[in-house]
Amino acid sequence: MKTLKLIFALTLIFNALEAQETLSFKTSDGETLFYTKTGKGPVIVLLSGGPGYGASALQQWADTLSKKFECILFEQRGIGLSGNVKVDSTTINLKRAVLDIEDLRKHLGNEQISLCGISWGAGLAQAYVSYFPDKVKKIVLISAMGPDLTFLPAMNDNKKMRLYPNERDSIQYWSNQPPSQISQFKQLIFSQLPYFYDHTLGYNIIPKAFSNVAFNAKVSDLMWKDLDKNYDLKSRLVNYKGQCIIIRPRQDIIPGDAAYQIRELIPQAKIVIIERSGHYPQIENPNAFFPALKNAFSDIK
Repeated sequence: MKTLKLIFALTLIFNALEAQETLSFKTSDGETLFYTKTGKGPVIVLLSGGPGYGASALQQWADTLSKKFECILFEQRGIGLSGNVKVDSTTINLKRAVLDIEDLRKHLGNEQISLCGISWGAGLAQAYVSYFPDKVKKIVLISAMGPDLTFLPAMNDNKKMRLYPNERDSIQYWSNQPPSQISQFKQLIFSQLPYFYDHTLGYNIIPKAFSNVAFNAKVSDLMWKDLDKNYDLKSRLVNYKGQCIIIRPRQDIIPGDAAYQIRELIPQAKIVIIERSGHYPQIENPNAFFPALKNAFSDIK
């Protein structure tokens, strides 16, 4: 009996490993980038946020969708598995990030793909369809930044407003401490709290949610500097005629105007609201988010 149980357990492990593969491809400028493939079916490329955060944060999304789709967890340039590359202003910018997705599409051998991104990842998805509108079946944008950066002042105001006085004091305290892993991690916790509808949940989940996700601060800084100059998609986004679903948490720190600005440019877009959730609906309201995510791709064949 023990032998049968061991064989069964090993079979499950083998099947799980077999179903998920970590692969790489060459970009048009000669770098090697990585992605993890899970499932079979129409291709969905999952784009993490930040900029600067690794793709492992979206593993549960891939697990949810992989029963019907081939999910690609793309490690964006300079982050996680794709970290061993040249990182400067010539390689970390919006244009190069868009071309990396196009290089990935060509490598996968698909005439069209679908994209699903959160926050900055949703901005990158918008940028890709702005430049390659015929190469995308559908985009699903979650907690999305808008088609330009006009959302940022209101977002920054929301961050200040959503910090309780003791949380502001804690940020100031830890910011004044000598640099260390502890002080940096404390700053991360308190700076992320405004992104949560439920701060108690935030206190409990942030250490676990962020401790195992790769982050490259240099990539983040370089990309934001480029976005400040070049992120304005309004003249190009109107060329995208494919399907679009915007999943917006009701209490997202990004103002609601951003979603409606996208829909003005993509009038066929549909907006789905997730109640009682801040920027991370997969954490704060998974019972509403994951069915909405599956439903968003239910008509893709």
